[in-house]
Amino acid sequence: MISSKTCLILSNHLLKARTKYLKYLLSLVFISINLFPNSVYSQNDSLKQISASSTNNSIKELVNDINSLLDNPDFSNAMIGICVQSMETGEYLYKHNEAKNLVPASNLKLFTTSTALEYLGKDFKYTTSLYLRGRILAGGEFEGNIIIRGSGDPTFCNLYQKNAIDIFDSWVAKLDTVGITSIRGNIIGDDGYFDDNYYAPGWAWEDMTSSFSAQVSGLSAFENSVEITLTPSDSVGERADFSAYPDNSYIQIVNNVRTARRYASDININRNVNSNLIELNGQIILDTSKKEKNVQKIQVAVENPCLYFLNIFRDRLKERRINFRGTLLQARDLNEKILYQSLIPFTEYESIPLSEIIKVINKQSNNLSTELLLKTIGKEISGVGSFSKGVEQVRKYISKLGISPENMSIVDGSGLSRYNLVSPKYIVALLSGIYHSANKDVFIESLAEPGKKGTLNYRLTSSRAEKFIKAKTGTMNNISNISGFVYAKNNEVLAFSIMMNNFTVPLSAAINLQDLLCMRLASFKR
Repeated sequence: MISSKTCLILSNHLLKARTKYLKYLLSLVFISINLFPNSVYSQNDSLKQISASSTNNSIKELVNDINSLLDNPDFSNAMIGICVQSMETGEYLYKHNEAKNLVPASNLKLFTTSTALEYLGKDFKYTTSLYLRGRILAGGEFEGNIIIRGSGDPTFCNLYQKNAIDIFDSWVAKLDTVGITSIRGNIIGDDGYFDDNYYAPGWAWEDMTSSFSAQVSGLSAFENSVEITLTPSDSVGERADFSAYPDNSYIQIVNNVRTARRYASDININRNVNSNLIELNGQIILDTSKKEKNVQKIQVAVENPCLYFLNIFRDRLKERRINFRGTLLQARDLNEKILYQSLIPFTEYESIPLSEIIKVINKQSNNLSTELLLKTIGKEISGVGSFSKGVEQVRKYISKLGISPENMSIVDGSGLSRYNLVSPKYIVALLSGIYHSANKDVFIESLAEPGKKGTLNYRLTSSRAEKFIKAKTGTMNNISNISGFVYAKNNEVLAFSIMMNNFTVPLSAAINLQDLLCMRLASFKR
């Protein structure tokens, strides 16, 4: 039994960290552990010096404590699967429904990014090329076509750039430096690096206009979405002010949002499929008690990213006062095949390396970047840039790790599809394979950390686990998962996967339980 002092420390910490769930958390004070960062322990403990009986007792305590945490009526109707394995000894420290297939949500990104590192390499870069097929006439007119050839690059957006417009402006500036003042011809976008299937199987129809479900294209920019910023007008009843980023002529916005004094802001977005007409309805609150106006930012996915890219480029030409007389076209609509072997790129953009791209994917859980990466894997390895060919390479990779792909279902790269099914044991097997590979350091560096920018920014702070967890989260309606690595008290590295499906309590309750489990793992000591 724990001392009253330890009990009080635990109780006070849980009260501070989880006040909303006071009643539940107070029931946990009997757990014989110390979860806090100021606990005293030796950094030089050696696993080899610890007796077998002591080790067994430590594992039994861990098992009992986790079982106590799971004994919660709020999750009696949910499916919870957990697997914890030591990277030092290979033994499983805890298993619960570990072989049950569950919907992984964004935990699936672990499979995509690790496969990319294995087959493309950490130094892999994307290249997007601009070609001039024609001639510059006297007076500065370019007669001919401008061709922009995509390679699936996800980095034409502010997730990776300070201002992605600068890439377009650098191209336009280079046209200006060779004396081009006008263009008589077409601007052609070639997104044929990938197939023309924008969506993976199992993506929800109602999500198609949401930025997290943006279309996957070989020529992409600004996450294939537009960001609309709404601010209240100075008078109640008037339409709200709005702006779009990037500012472009491809998107039409009908703003019916009114400024209101009472209640909360409530903005509804409508965009018909196959259309780029966005209608905004609802209200935004004018709060005169605050110095700054209420600001609402909304991201809406666009239709046909290739044409979106070309429109942004054309608008930047206009900004530079380069006159354009012609049409924006997709290469697939031409009657001829573009023979690139006879063309020399006029200018190119090279992305940051894959090692930096997967940091954004795993820390911030960006869906589009992951799907572009999945199709890239398929294209680079098999010659076909499709969801299925990318998944084929993922299944090939995990087979090398001893994972049976026939016992799971993978249909996309990001985990957005509910057709994906993976067990906690297989996620831990993946993590173990990565941990013992040459890609270990690069991959672990890509995972989210408590208190730092990413999906764990506001989780596990001021706890023992804060500096000892690196993980990937995964969230959908009634689904919350977290998998990664935890560094226990004796420096033992544990790979873990906590998967929670089909719960009906608020998401915050599931996150609270996961965080307590992570805290317990971080406090484990043989």
